[in-house]
Amino acid sequence: MIGEHVPLSVAGRRTNLGLLVLLPLAVASGFGAFLVGSGPVVLVVGFHAVIGVGILLLLPWKSMIARRGLRRRRAGRGTSVALAVLVVLTLVTGFAHSTGLLRTVDGYGVLLIHVGSGLLVIVPAALHIRRRRIRPRRTDMSRRSLLRGGILSAAAVTGYLAVEGLVIGLSLPGTGRRATGSYQLASAEPAAVPSTSWMFDSIPTTSIGDWRLEVRHHDEVRLWSLADLNAINDEVTAVLDCTGGWWTEQTWTGARVATLLPVGTTGTVTVISATGYRRRLPLTDDLLLATGFGGRPLSAGHGAPLRLVVPGRRGYHWVKWVVRMDVDDAPWWIEPPLPLH
Repeated sequence: MIGEHVPLSVAGRRTNLGLLVLLPLAVASGFGAFLVGSGPVVLVVGFHAVIGVGILLLLPWKSMIARRGLRRRRAGRGTSVALAVLVVLTLVTGFAHSTGLLRTVDGYGVLLIHVGSGLLVIVPAALHIRRRRIRPRRTDMSRRSLLRGGILSAAAVTGYLAVEGLVIGLSLPGTGRRATGSYQLASAEPAAVPSTSWMFDSIPTTSIGDWRLEVRHHDEVRLWSLADLNAINDEVTAVLDCTGGWWTEQTWTGARVATLLPVGTTGTVTVISATGYRRRLPLTDDLLLATGFGGRPLSAGHGAPLRLVVPGRRGYHWVKWVVRMDVDDAPWWIEPPLPLH
């Protein structure tokens, strides 16, 4: 496929095999980038970008196959065209976001468009694979096939490093992005922090005077008023890294979760919103229930009267409009990796 002349049918099979491997890896690594908020996230995001470059390198061969199929008017042309459009859109938006050359389109983050188109790829890709099934062959795992895969991998890594070098060399906005791919926004400027929610979560109506936080620890239940929590006045400076492609560092004030529990309490905590949204987390001293940030109370859009602050984790763990907290000994990972609400 690289550096040799082969019949189009043979090159087509190799290209399809390559895409059959790379597309699921692209989806899996993109999913992984949402799950990891710190530490190995740079490796996950880098791997995702390398996979994207690998797909890009295969597009010239795939375009020849596609043109031949369109000329023959084979069944499933609509699915093939939809798949091609979504793959190209996903690659273009990924490149635009990583370089910083384009971050929003009509108020929508380019990263969200990248994620959305990447998820939509799954449907036509599954239909296309089902219609154009590739039967396994012994030669698929031959030394020559593995060598071609190694050459493609090396080319993809080289392409990724070249793009990163170009971003740095030209001082493009992409140099300022975090390891997660997010760009700094409104740090130390509370009024400029966007108000966003996960999927279809919406701002609930809350009566501050009647509001109470319900804390359940085994058989014990305790209610805390907003005044009780404000009186504790714990403080944490942490980065809110939104999966929409931006991050902000703020100083959050309120009460540490551990402060509301008996000394020495261990296990996991499930934090529940007035909307039904919930996340289960390991019980650590880092968790804070915030009533304000940047020296001012929370607004309704930012989770008033109470929101969770989870240093080192992505924004979807930062539950807004908290009304209840359950502590038990169940493992923290017994829940969907991403919220389904």
